[in-house]
Amino acid sequence: MDQQHDGCRLLTVEQLSPIIRKSVASIRSDVGRNPKTLPPICRLPGNKKLLWREQDVLEWIERHVVRIDRIEADAGVAGDSRRPSAMPWEIQKRRGRPTKIETMRRAAAQGGAA
Repeated sequence: MDQQHDGCRLLTVEQLSPIIRKSVASIRSDVGRNPKTLPPICRLPGNKKLLWREQDVLEWIERHVVRIDRIEADAGVAGDSRRPSAMPWEIQKRRGRPTKIETMRRAAAQGGAA
């Protein structure tokens, strides 16, 4: 059921789901819990139905596209490099307890025994 007015198409939760690759349940949950993870919602007076303007959804997606040249610039890598040495997601420190090998290497580097 497409709802249109002056070329502005309104999308329902079911229509939005495949566009942003989220389940209908996740979208409904995120509307109240975490609205920043969704495109701007269209609230019509006297209507509780969740609707999004197609134009707003497409603009929201475009704003969240990460371009490879920006990733390289953030990592401090020259633009002509084929494979950056460290991407931003590779720089993050691992969570949790270090492995035995990591502990031994750190101790060896500091000149002590593990």
